[in-house]
Amino acid sequence: MTLSYKIAKLIVEKDANIDDVVVLLRKYKLLSLITSIKDQVKRLGKDVNQRDTLQIESPFEMSNEAIASIKRIVGNDLAPHTLSINKNLLAGFKARFKEKLYDASAERVIRQLTNN
Repeated sequence: MTLSYKIAKLIVEKDANIDDVVVLLRKYKLLSLITSIKDQVKRLGKDVNQRDTLQIESPFEMSNEAIASIKRIVGNDLAPHTLSINKNLLAGFKARFKEKLYDASAERVIRQLTNN
């Protein structure tokens, strides 16, 4: 893990003050890392945003009520969400949130029934 990655991680995950980071980089003559740190912050920020966004797959459009129900299932009524249509799903939905997969697809239910 590079120093620029570690610093970027502190900025993104611990809300480190950027002005303080710049002061420290100047103090230790590491200001040349600033471009690399900026690139790492952008990448990590995208990862965090993607992880914190409820990603729903469904074979059809979903109502606001259905999406609200899924948000309750994952435990965050206020989470931003994306909905993608996946015609390969027979019915139900798959949702990913905070690195967890919630599989309520018909395929999973059928598989459970046939394995028991």
